[in-house]
Amino acid sequence: MARPRKFDEAKVKTALRDVFWQQGYDGASYADIMSATGLNKGSLYASFGDKRALYQHAISDYNRAFITPGVLMLRDKTIPPKTRIQTLFSSLIDAAETPEGRWGCLLCNAAIDQAPFDTAVEDSVTVSLSRLRKAITFCVKGTPAADKADLIWTSYFGGHVMVKAGYSKSVLLKNRAQILSLFN
Repeated sequence: MARPRKFDEAKVKTALRDVFWQQGYDGASYADIMSATGLNKGSLYASFGDKRALYQHAISDYNRAFITPGVLMLRDKTIPPKTRIQTLFSSLIDAAETPEGRWGCLLCNAAIDQAPFDTAVEDSVTVSLSRLRKAITFCVKGTPAADKADLIWTSYFGGHVMVKAGYSKSVLLKNRAQILSLFN
């Protein structure tokens, strides 16, 4: 019979997410991962698998914590479409004022850093990015911006890159205004 886990799995997954999000796959050492999670290497392996599996858990947790709420908000018909898109882009402006904002988007980072070399990561990233793309398309359907869903989608993820690169809040505000002008 397996011993019961003596740690909070959700907290460990959040810690994994943050280590990989901030440092990337190659930059995250086992020492960093063990320090962040409070688990030793054996416990990590037994509970979650090797470093690749830990990275997949991080991507999954990012999807749960950041993509899913965005998708739900974008699909909420009780909020006007333009307001939903404004909220999405406002999240970038808010992120620019946090340390985590400078980490970028874990999905964008993974798409560049690991997806070209790991089909499982590529699949995870593609599924997550596609979920948000479909939610944006759903949101703007029937609006003057309906034929610009892909532009909105790529501008949003490009905005994460801008935040990571340290672009000013004024540049992000201008970007948001240009996207919102698509609704006029």
